[in-house]
Amino acid sequence: MKSINKVKTLLEAVVVIAVALAFVMPVTAMTSQTQLVASFNEPKNVLGRGEWIAQASGFATASRGIRSLDAVDNLTAWAIAYDGSGGGAATTDFTMTTDGGNLWTANIVLGAEGYGLGNICGLSGTVAYAAVFNQAGAQDVACGAYKTTNGGSTWTQLGHYPISFCNNVIFWNENEGVVLGDTADGYFEDYYTSNGGTTWTRVPQANYSGLAAQSGEGGWTGVVDVVGDTVIFGTNLGNVYISQDRGHTYFASYSGASTGGLNGGVNDIAFKDGTHGLVAHDNGVTYDLFETMDGGVSWAPVTYSGTCFSSGLAYLPGTENKYVSTGAATGSSGASYSLDGGHSWTNYNAVTDQMLATDFVAGEIGWAGGFNTDETTGGMFKHIPSENPQPALTISVTGGKGFTVTINNIGEANATNVTCAITITGGLVIKPKDFSGSQLTLGIGQNFTIPCAPKGIGLGFLTPMPSIKIDVTCSEGVNATKIVAAKIFFSKVTL
Repeated sequence: MKSINKVKTLLEAVVVIAVALAFVMPVTAMTSQTQLVASFNEPKNVLGRGEWIAQASGFATASRGIRSLDAVDNLTAWAIAYDGSGGGAATTDFTMTTDGGNLWTANIVLGAEGYGLGNICGLSGTVAYAAVFNQAGAQDVACGAYKTTNGGSTWTQLGHYPISFCNNVIFWNENEGVVLGDTADGYFEDYYTSNGGTTWTRVPQANYSGLAAQSGEGGWTGVVDVVGDTVIFGTNLGNVYISQDRGHTYFASYSGASTGGLNGGVNDIAFKDGTHGLVAHDNGVTYDLFETMDGGVSWAPVTYSGTCFSSGLAYLPGTENKYVSTGAATGSSGASYSLDGGHSWTNYNAVTDQMLATDFVAGEIGWAGGFNTDETTGGMFKHIPSENPQPALTISVTGGKGFTVTINNIGEANATNVTCAITITGGLVIKPKDFSGSQLTLGIGQNFTIPCAPKGIGLGFLTPMPSIKIDVTCSEGVNATKIVAAKIFFSKVTL
């Protein structure tokens, strides 16, 4: 089992006569890899929530870890590697598949030594883009965005931008794209192109709103997400920059992510759409999560149950609110899923291997990186959907004049013949004490409410504090129970 030690590396980039700070999140790993499954490519059933299959990443050099991964469709994905042996050697190794991961083909972007890759962005099985930086220090003319049109056999540089540091590159098509840098001249050095990178236009300072860039602020390599026209990147100071017009204007806000720890600020991003998403801070063991429901105007910390691992985070396109996290830290390796937008997490059963960057496409098809043993053993995991999806029922209760029970289906299948029984115990002369509700079909992402109007007195003085018990069942055999304490004063219910 490899041990993980995430280290914050500060790289200096000279811009004219100024020095800009660039931030790269390398991960070191040592010793041998534990295989996910004993028989290569043999599926392992996992809790009915999907299956993980071990694949070979194709790297000839052992202990190549996956820093960034971009799933294009259910057959095509691109990934970049780093030296996971503990030596921290720079590499521009990448790997890609066009057959669903049965064969991953590894190659390099640059043959020169001392360079690393920030992220990779694939458009198809032949076209992809990679962000190249100099790991040795000063960012020279070889740094910037690179493009391949032949499946990675050869790469062509698209200019030396950003000059400060090329953290990430994103392209929506072969004409429109962005490159994301660090601060220079008092604001972020980000560029956009509408002609495939023949020319680049720096985003003017006036096109940044919200928080102003701070001294020493920089982006992280690989900490970027794109959904539709929206591109999001995070910084070492916990700020999140969001553009909803393909990189022409940005709004910056503070997410709440700590600037302390091994990797300060925002360490991962996963958005469902242009307004709803999560950012994460690695606290050394798990992720601290922060969510926005309004496109980054406001953020709230997520107090979640279960384990959200700290190596990868991804939303599963097309699902109601499903996310997957992956982990490779010592004592915190494996994968988990959330069906409610990150508020509760369930581990994939028996999956304890070190799993790194992850990404998904529609249909719950996705990949997560690992560490390879050799060219034909390990280094990649593929997720395929469950053959038997199930509903998942949750219960929420709100007080007021009476109280209201809401039943939600956050699962992956419809729930039928849903029944809800509600009973109040305790209190003094509370009537009625029993309520019920039902729904013939509760679709994925749907809910129904049951208004309850008890009257009486229950303040916990002469008699026990009232307790509300809610039991929910459905024909699929999925049940849910919730018990909440309540104060009842005539018709007012306080939870």
